[in-house]
Amino acid sequence: MVNPVTPSRLAAISAYRNLLKTQRDVFKNDNGAIQAAKKETHARFMQYKEETNCDVLEEKLALAEQVVSLLKKNVSLAELKNEGGIGNL
Repeated sequence: MVNPVTPSRLAAISAYRNLLKTQRDVFKNDNGAIQAAKKETHARFMQYKEETNCDVLEEKLALAEQVVSLLKKNVSLAELKNEGGIGNL
């Protein structure tokens, strides 16, 4: 029997896709980093595949959003710093 697509399942799928997209964008010229990030993301999401506790699911979805934010902010900042665009950070 196929699992029903519940709102929490849709949120998890959306968070997963958002993480993968962000990883591709942030590590666009580094295939090794993309593959490592993709593998880690898949492993983390699979750990909670059968989770039914809404509090745990909400916590993990919030964590996924934080990771997206950190990747966008910190990796972009590191690129600017390495290129000399920000000065003495």
